[in-house]
Amino acid sequence: MTLFSQTSKLLKAEGEKPNAVESAVSQALLDLEANSDLANALRGLYFVGAEEVVIRDDKVAVVIHIPFPQQKVYQKIQSKLVRELEKKLSGKHVIFLAKRRILSKPTRHSRNLSKQKRPRSRTLTAVHDSILDDLVFPAEITGKRKRVKLDGSQLLKVHLEKSAQINTETKVDTFMAVYKKLTGKDVVFEYVD
Repeated sequence: MTLFSQTSKLLKAEGEKPNAVESAVSQALLDLEANSDLANALRGLYFVGAEEVVIRDDKVAVVIHIPFPQQKVYQKIQSKLVRELEKKLSGKHVIFLAKRRILSKPTRHSRNLSKQKRPRSRTLTAVHDSILDDLVFPAEITGKRKRVKLDGSQLLKVHLEKSAQINTETKVDTFMAVYKKLTGKDVVFEYVD
């Protein structure tokens, strides 16, 4: 059973208490729904979790996890919503990520109760690629290169479209830190024509 009320935009399992970040984001979304031009778009939307990611000593980002079925609706209003939320959350960078599930690789001895084949969208690689797409959303990823160094460490170079440089250039450090925290992989962003 899940807990959802009109006084909150947060959907959590019953008995779970929201943390301070989730409460702040929920209150900010309610304020925006009450008195802004995003009121109609925000009605019926909710999120399932939020966390803070430390980028540097002086910079913190807020990652808001949204339900996957609502991702397209959020993306329609995301640029405006991010701007408003960053004002309300005292200048912290705000990132929306769809909540996705990774299913383990089926083996001969795994206790897979359903005899269905694992969908490609639930694989580790597909989920990590989708997280990367969500991170840089207004921008489009035009290419990726994986560099393997002699010591075995891997570095992912992601090429973003040049037209999105104005909007996303200040958030590149945030993208790198959030992706590293969520996936454990190093990534570098570059802008190409």
